[in-house]
Amino acid sequence: MSKFLDKDKAVAEIKDLVKNADQTLILISPYLKLSKDFKELLLFRNSKDKVTTIIFGKQELNPDEMKFLQGIQFVSLYYNEDLHAKCYVNDSKMIITSLNLYEFSMVNNKEMGILLERNDEADAEAYNEAWKEVEFIKTT
Repeated sequence: MSKFLDKDKAVAEIKDLVKNADQTLILISPYLKLSKDFKELLLFRNSKDKVTTIIFGKQELNPDEMKFLQGIQFVSLYYNEDLHAKCYVNDSKMIITSLNLYEFSMVNNKEMGILLERNDEADAEAYNEAWKEVEFIKTT
């Protein structure tokens, strides 16, 4: 059953989602400035030879952020200038939230979101519809 997330729960669930991802990890956030913790999580995932897909937009990444992400072997970067959605997906969970993967947002903004679980019958329809939109965003 879907679960409401305040900002602190959303940040914790997103970290958990990244840490526990198996084959699938898609991070969709218009604004991207990763905290040290998220960089460490991506490096940990990369050490397992697992691909991470990151879709961002609204502005070009600052050079340090771009250099870090391009230096990770198993990261696929996509830019979509019309992106406003924020969605984080692994093999079993999806978080749809107002929270960008932007360090400032995680500390200072008022945020909220919803957690959907792929294998929860009550979440199945919403999860599947959202997954279709994730795929669409990735290809446009």
